[in-house]
Amino acid sequence: MKRAIVWMLLCWLLLLSGCVKTSFPPIADSLSVIISLDVKAETVTFLNANNGEKVARWHINEPFQGGALSPDGRTLLLYGRNLDRVYRYDLTTGKPLREWKTGSGIVSAVPSPNGRTWFFGDSVHNAVRVTGRDGKEIARLSVGQSPMTLLVNRAGTRLYAIDFQDERASVIDAARRRVIHSFAVPKFALGGLVRERQGELWVGGHGSGSKVESDIHIYSLEDGRLLRTLAAPVMPVDFAETNRGVFVLSHGSNTVYRFSPDGKKLASASVGANPFAMEAADGRLYIASYDSDEIAVIDEATMRPITRCKTGDGPLQLLIREGR
Repeated sequence: MKRAIVWMLLCWLLLLSGCVKTSFPPIADSLSVIISLDVKAETVTFLNANNGEKVARWHINEPFQGGALSPDGRTLLLYGRNLDRVYRYDLTTGKPLREWKTGSGIVSAVPSPNGRTWFFGDSVHNAVRVTGRDGKEIARLSVGQSPMTLLVNRAGTRLYAIDFQDERASVIDAARRRVIHSFAVPKFALGGLVRERQGELWVGGHGSGSKVESDIHIYSLEDGRLLRTLAAPVMPVDFAETNRGVFVLSHGSNTVYRFSPDGKKLASASVGANPFAMEAADGRLYIASYDSDEIAVIDEATMRPITRCKTGDGPLQLLIREGR
């Protein structure tokens, strides 16, 4: 009888231990960090934004393809087209939060500025899915096949969903949760920048096969008219705007370009090997090199390299969390 009780207790303890989710080293609220999403290694690397030193590396061990931060910088979301849920983590404790069971197909995510709403691009249902801060779906809006680029304006009133395959961009009224209108963009459009003061939407692109994209297409925010194009060869896929101008990352040529606010090309610099992601903070550009597994840190003013920081294998996306 005693043996049976002991055996039952051991089985119960093993069952409980299997249900406990892995927690990771916490990231202090006071620390400004560069967050590298390393998709080949299935890790998340946290680097001190002041000196480039590694703070922590989380081994997620799930095939995520992208992520997003909550506006308060406390919660990290990870998603992937082949994952059936969105994984959520509290940075300050390193502990997993309740997962959002979205089903597969999520290829992009962005929160509203106040954090009350989340928008997810879904390539299985060809939709933008809108959820509350609890992860419960409150709307589903039909857009193109693969809404890989989602951009929200500063007030949170407009969402721009740029489709990678269908040659369309959809403009969504965020409050009423409906598509207002759409307009044509090049096929394999990828990456974008909302410039509200100028009334412009800058759209990048990847291209395919022998027809690669070399231009940035600039559209009117008001009606979607094509205003002009700017050359940024080859494959301009990411953007950042600071008080020193607009920076464009072209991963096909391993080049970052600096443009003036009115669109004049001012400078360029070679960066990394197959760079896909760029962020800007405190006068520096952070550029992730997918093939060399590192982040190049560039001085905005001089366009010269400052240092390089090692990441996990295959850094595909960067996020910046400013310390409090």
